[in-house]
Amino acid sequence: MTDYLHFMVAPRTSAVRVFGKSMHTFAAGWILSVAWLWIAEIQQHVLRQGVAPPGYALSALVLGLIPAGIIALTGKVINRLVGPAPDEAMERREWWHAILWSVVPTALLLGTVWVMIQESR
Repeated sequence: MTDYLHFMVAPRTSAVRVFGKSMHTFAAGWILSVAWLWIAEIQQHVLRQGVAPPGYALSALVLGLIPAGIIALTGKVINRLVGPAPDEAMERREWWHAILWSVVPTALLLGTVWVMIQESR
């Protein structure tokens, strides 16, 4: 019998579970981006027209939040299919990995919103 069978190996984080969790963190960034864009839209309309947009532009808010809901639902389905982490420490570690995985896409999304706001002025 070989010697390597006598060593215990710590379980590794699951890339699929991390991906599912990162969908939740990206959805949160999406919601933040949509909210920022919506507030800027209201401010821009008040600045140009002197009054708030009809219905406070809630249609833009709702249409922007639909993709965030789909992203979060996709993450929930992935996590349900894959199952939970083996222990609480692994669960926390996977959430940290998910946050780190979604930092760049969320930053790009927020940067896009910033450019859109700057170009509309």
